[in-house]
Amino acid sequence: MRTIAVTINKGGVGKTTLTKSLATAATDAGLNVLILDMDTQENAASWGQRRGNQHERPLPITRFTTARGLSDELARAEKAGCDLVFIDTPPGRNSEAPAAVECSDFVLIPFWNDQDSYEGVARTAMLVKRLGKSGYGVLNFATPNSRSHEETARLVLEAIPLTMAPVVLHRYDAHRLANPKGLTAQELDPSSVAAQEVAALWEWFGAILQLGN
Repeated sequence: MRTIAVTINKGGVGKTTLTKSLATAATDAGLNVLILDMDTQENAASWGQRRGNQHERPLPITRFTTARGLSDELARAEKAGCDLVFIDTPPGRNSEAPAAVECSDFVLIPFWNDQDSYEGVARTAMLVKRLGKSGYGVLNFATPNSRSHEETARLVLEAIPLTMAPVVLHRYDAHRLANPKGLTAQELDPSSVAAQEVAALWEWFGAILQLGN
């Protein structure tokens, strides 16, 4: 079983969107996937409930947990034969993010082209390094057809330093419109650019996970 923490101490950068998108892509690839929602807003868990009402798409499983209950949830997941667990964390300074990173094999740090966001990436990257984990930055909500966002992001992450995912997720309505239905962009509109980006990101990250090994 592999465990991935999706975290940054900055709100509004798309942690839950990234979590849902990759978890669904992993499920479609035939993996047993669990999302653990550590944010008290429970956006991922609520999405899972909406999804569960659609009998043709009940997976991945989503569940709310706290820092105190995280280890037990992961132990139950491994015992149940889960392949992959995504941990969606809340923004701000709290106990959840360090607990999630400490329990993880890999850390994804979503961010966008904003000074506050870059500062959050740097702080989170320090936490990841201190705990001896492998972390990757994921540029999210980039403006379509704007190369400057990506170029700036790569320069900033090189300076941190933090490896940046080769795939950038842009701000497309498909992500927003899919959420109320308990879906993801790739399910709402499989032919969309948003769906193609998620597929490419999963292909890259799936290779890193090496779940067959």
